Amino acid sequence: MLKKLALLLLLFPLISMAADEVEPTASGWKGEGELGFTSTSGNSDTENLNARLAVSRESDQWKHTASLDSIKNETDDETSADSQVIKARSEYKLGEKSYAFGQLRLEDDEFSGFEYQRTLTFGAGSRFIENDKHLLDASVGLGYRSLKDRETGDTEEDNIVTAGVKYEYKISETAIFNQAILIEDGDENTYTESDTSLKMKIEGNLAAKISYLIKRNSEVPSGIDKSDKITTVSLVYAF
Repeated sequence: MLKKLALLLLLFPLISMAADEVEPTASGWKGEGELGFTSTSGNSDTENLNARLAVSRESDQWKHTASLDSIKNETDDETSADSQVIKARSEYKLGEKSYAFGQLRLEDDEFSGFEYQRTLTFGAGSRFIENDKHLLDASVGLGYRSLKDRETGDTEEDNIVTAGVKYEYKISETAIFNQAILIEDGDENTYTESDTSLKMKIEGNLAAKISYLIKRNSEVPSGIDKSDKITTVSLVYAF
């Protein structure tokens, strides 16, 4: 975890994430922090923790985004989920709505069957719809992926084709719906991710957020489920 936090700090000058309600600081950066935690005791002792940190910066030609996500679940002292994911992306504007991008994804999920998943991709995209209510963004690219099997220690490396779609609907001044889909397709494995969320402003910079994340690898080690489905509820503070 500390290594990933250190890496995020190293990437900080190049990356970012959106926070709609907050104006950028003098340096141009803005961000969001999320935290959700539940604990139950009795017939079953359960603890769930999800945390997220995201930052962003945008200029006339560049847009940089980055996020660090952590999810952990324990039931009766038995861990059933433990993952950390870093995503970083830089976009360079080619036109009014089109752009070129470079993207990095680093994932360490104790229950995915892989010790790590690393991808680096480059491509182009466009914002097909952008108005006061709706935003629709799509991109495609080519890249490289490295996976390490947790059980055997074998490393798989292959070239990938990536595609991403992001949709945002501003329901009202206090509610925003988001849907993001990511596909990384290679000869050895196809990774897909669907992230659906609803964020509702409470007061000032504070909001509540509920999200539903589906992650799937087409090929996994024996005894590992191909799909993970995660529902989280958290408080969001924009800064």
